[in-house]
Amino acid sequence: MTTNNQAAPFAITIFESLAAAEASWRALEQHATFTPYQRFDWLCGLVAAGAEPQGRIVIALIAQDNVPVALLPLIIEDMPLYRRARFLGSEQSNSDWMMLAPGFDPNADALETIFALVAEKAGGFDLLLVQNQPASWAGRDNPLLRLPHAPGASNLYTTTIGGTPLPYVDTRIPAKHRGNLRRGRRRLEESLGPVHLVRVNDAETLEMAHAAFLEQRSARFDEMGVDNVFATPMYRAFFRSAAEASFGAERPVIVCHALMSGEEIIATVWGATAGDHYSLYINSTTSGPASRFSLMGILISDLMDELVSAGFQTFDLGLGDFAYKKEWTEPKAAYHGFFPLTAKGRAAAHLLRQRGAIKRRIKQDPRLWTLATNVRKTLFRLRGRKASAD
Repeated sequence: MTTNNQAAPFAITIFESLAAAEASWRALEQHATFTPYQRFDWLCGLVAAGAEPQGRIVIALIAQDNVPVALLPLIIEDMPLYRRARFLGSEQSNSDWMMLAPGFDPNADALETIFALVAEKAGGFDLLLVQNQPASWAGRDNPLLRLPHAPGASNLYTTTIGGTPLPYVDTRIPAKHRGNLRRGRRRLEESLGPVHLVRVNDAETLEMAHAAFLEQRSARFDEMGVDNVFATPMYRAFFRSAAEASFGAERPVIVCHALMSGEEIIATVWGATAGDHYSLYINSTTSGPASRFSLMGILISDLMDELVSAGFQTFDLGLGDFAYKKEWTEPKAAYHGFFPLTAKGRAAAHLLRQRGAIKRRIKQDPRLWTLATNVRKTLFRLRGRKASAD
């Protein structure tokens, strides 16, 4: 296989729908490196639910010596002053990644050639935007970081879990934290009943878990001063359809777990998988009496045991800097790539880099982030009052 031969010409095939690309995409999935957010079924579910109402879908299959070596799932959008291509579903996903076949390791010149060819075949765009890229994935260094890039606003929290002796917390969690979790579980059981984690594998349980998730998430978002995006029709449809399609699957596209205490759902977690990686996409916890206990810690400790038993090797808690994530994973920078192809693209890339640097500065500085959070909460309350008055 000569896919790492930088001098060999590239052949670009453009598909303008997921259905048209499905056979080639699924074939590449069998051996390529990709995150859960480039999985065909993940993106197909998002698009079917209405995640990308604007723009034109362009799936670029890259081949070398007649062998598919990479895939770029893109959507092309007309912005006010330029046209951009970004990864399909990137606004609803945790990480962008160029799907790579084994042995394909393009250098910077090869990548620039590929992007130019894709733009030409796709009818032209000024800028390719790649967001929240990890530096490596599944043991593969990210070749896109050979081109100019900048850290995103938030870190990505990942760890290796494969082969960890069970119970997971006995070998991976410090004794003090482990003791607090067990004490919290014991007190929770004394108050509300036996605690256990349930994988949602039937429609009735999904109905209850989804309702609990929406209620719990709305209460949490109200505290944060943000709207509950997961209550929108798109997310409602996507979660329900993707979870139903994954009932009983060994490597589900999206899977819901519910933490039960007695008969009450006190927390939920929704995760996406690809290969032997599990990505925790979103979670929720009750604001009721059970909230006095370490619900996320209890949930994750039980989830880790299930994932390790199922053969998962790696795990992430997604983007976003929250203190509890450092108890389970390690923060790693996620990078934005701005790849201009025209003068308009270069101007847009400059502005996007500047905006990204400001956003990261605010998020990574506790004082600035506290100030921004307080402003956001105030504006959220004012919007709520105006809506009530209207």
